[in-house]
Amino acid sequence: MIDADRIAETAIALWRERGFRTTGWKDIAEATGVSVRTLIRHFGSRAEIPWTGVEAAAARLEASLETVTSDIPTGEALRRAIVSSVTHSEQIYRAAPGWLEVVASEPELMVVAPRAYAPWAGAIARFIALRNPSAPAAISHALAAAYQAAAFAALADWASAGAVGAPDLAVDRTLRWLDVHGSVTDDGSTPRIQEEPE
Repeated sequence: MIDADRIAETAIALWRERGFRTTGWKDIAEATGVSVRTLIRHFGSRAEIPWTGVEAAAARLEASLETVTSDIPTGEALRRAIVSSVTHSEQIYRAAPGWLEVVASEPELMVVAPRAYAPWAGAIARFIALRNPSAPAAISHALAAAYQAAAFAALADWASAGAVGAPDLAVDRTLRWLDVHGSVTDDGSTPRIQEEPE
């Protein structure tokens, strides 16, 4: 069993130092002590490496959404679940600033993001659809994408500011700007948007 988080942290450090395009599988293998064959079997491509933690975050998110009671409004439930899915591992504090720098500067890495985040966004979309059965699927997916983008932006800002403070609090502050307030009315008119109190 390999330590995917350690490999990702090592790879990101190498990419910051040498550049993504000039650092191959062999370099990562030498730095981690894991064979090229094992690395390729586990990750598939180098571009998959930085997203290794998303799968665990999606699992934490789904587990949190399953515990939400029906009396909690949808927007509040989503915010709480997303915030609780943010890890507090030491690795995120060490690697986040370098991770952001590398990912933001390499289009090849950003191309993988939608696929990497698909399970995470899918959990959000399913929850929204469950709470709002009359909502078109496109609405559930669009709102899920908005929550994913907001959470990612919050973590990116937190990392670029030096990873000071708790990452989940950074996400919480950002998500308080978003809220889901039910569906369009039966006659097709625009739903009333409620502003969260100051």
